[in-house]
Amino acid sequence: MMPGGMLRAIVEAPDAALHVVMCPFAGGSGGAFRGWHGIGDPGLNVSLAIYPGRDHRMREACAADIGTLAAQLVEALAAAGIAPEQALLAGHSMGAQVAFEVCALLERQGESPAGLVLSGCHAPHLRGRRRLSALDDTAFLTQLVDIGGCSPELLSDPALLALFLPMLRADLRATETYHRPCPPDSQRLRTPALLIHGSNDEEADRSEVAEWTHWLRDAQGPVAIAGDHFYATRRPRAFLGHIARRFEFHSTGIDAR
Repeated sequence: MMPGGMLRAIVEAPDAALHVVMCPFAGGSGGAFRGWHGIGDPGLNVSLAIYPGRDHRMREACAADIGTLAAQLVEALAAAGIAPEQALLAGHSMGAQVAFEVCALLERQGESPAGLVLSGCHAPHLRGRRRLSALDDTAFLTQLVDIGGCSPELLSDPALLALFLPMLRADLRATETYHRPCPPDSQRLRTPALLIHGSNDEEADRSEVAEWTHWLRDAQGPVAIAGDHFYATRRPRAFLGHIARRFEFHSTGIDAR
């Protein structure tokens, strides 16, 4: 565990100049990113943001909104000694909203992150395709299983349901209430950005991800990674390979195929 409590190192490269700070999707925890461990030396460090209500933060109350998570992560970066100019803020699905808000907070403080990676998420002025947080428990969990966001076994395990359902509901409320009109050009973020989408993602397609360009002054993409909504956890080499290409650092052992 890194200093700061919210960050967990999942890829370590001692001589790397840049540090990817990965913000996971709704319901995401360290277990979902097991596939990122042991991928070799990608030429950069990678840390995972652990939101309250899961992993070692299980006893903490879940965050009610995206802004709260972003503020916590800004504090965690400082506590971990990760300078903004070394940080590549990355997020998938709900995590893209968190990463964007972290970047906005840092820019308002006069800081300049190394980059911003927004993956598998519609832009803030759009609405998500599904509205889950108001559904009853059965319908809520059935929809999550359909998306691929939780195991079907969860439906038949009351103990697991009692443990994870409050966290899942809190995350979905936070992401579904994150909505705002497009900003004027003068308020678009200046941090260089990369947009990513899944080739078969039924939750956020290429056009919905591309709408983030209204919020950014310097955006490339969207670039595609093969897969459904959870390509980020299933294809970490491709994910990091696209980051390497966009931000032009030396990397070994990864590519964007």
